[in-house]
Amino acid sequence: MLRKLGFPIYGLIFLMLLLIGCSEQGRQYGKSPDHTNFGSPSENSTDSERAYQTQQFSGPVSHNNKQLAYSQFLSNQLNALNGVNTAIVMTTDQYAYVALMMDSTAIGTKNTTRETNNQGTSKGFYNDHAPSNDSMSSQDLNTGYNNYETAVHHDLLTHRFKQTIAEKIRSLQPNLLDVYISANRDFLNKMNSYAQQSWKGNSLMPLLTDFNQTVERVFGTAQVLP
Repeated sequence: MLRKLGFPIYGLIFLMLLLIGCSEQGRQYGKSPDHTNFGSPSENSTDSERAYQTQQFSGPVSHNNKQLAYSQFLSNQLNALNGVNTAIVMTTDQYAYVALMMDSTAIGTKNTTRETNNQGTSKGFYNDHAPSNDSMSSQDLNTGYNNYETAVHHDLLTHRFKQTIAEKIRSLQPNLLDVYISANRDFLNKMNSYAQQSWKGNSLMPLLTDFNQTVERVFGTAQVLP
């Protein structure tokens, strides 16, 4: 009787091993849809001391940066994380500033409902002042329509999601004093325009004053409560 059942049993075991192998390969070579849950307490890697906007716990901060550069390396590293569709990382003499938009490769990245309209486009969505014109700026990475997710305020991103991003950056560039993270659409588009200048081989130093004013507006300078 056992000999008669032997082939189906061995076949089932082989199929199970094959599926496990495929699953392991997916984890190693690409993003696994919904593999990461940033809303789950089981994400032990994010239970350590907070790694982003830490200096604002102690008192007011200043974004009076003296240097500015786009980091292709750090951007690429964050792009590989589940939950991140696109990341643009700017580094200064002290800090890293991350602009990003999210995708569906992880859950628990945001505290709120969707703000991006993915129901289709119509005239005027891209340009309120010219309803008959569907064109948009070539520098805009996200328009809010048929795009990946953004969030108006950085506090709308979950702690565990931001913690994972900040820990990744600090592990790769430990000399940085702090990390600031936002998925604000306007901030993302502006940092994309900066990145385009860098790709062209242009220095970002002429944009430093505008950058400092922008990050001060996005992240604020006042002390925040833990």
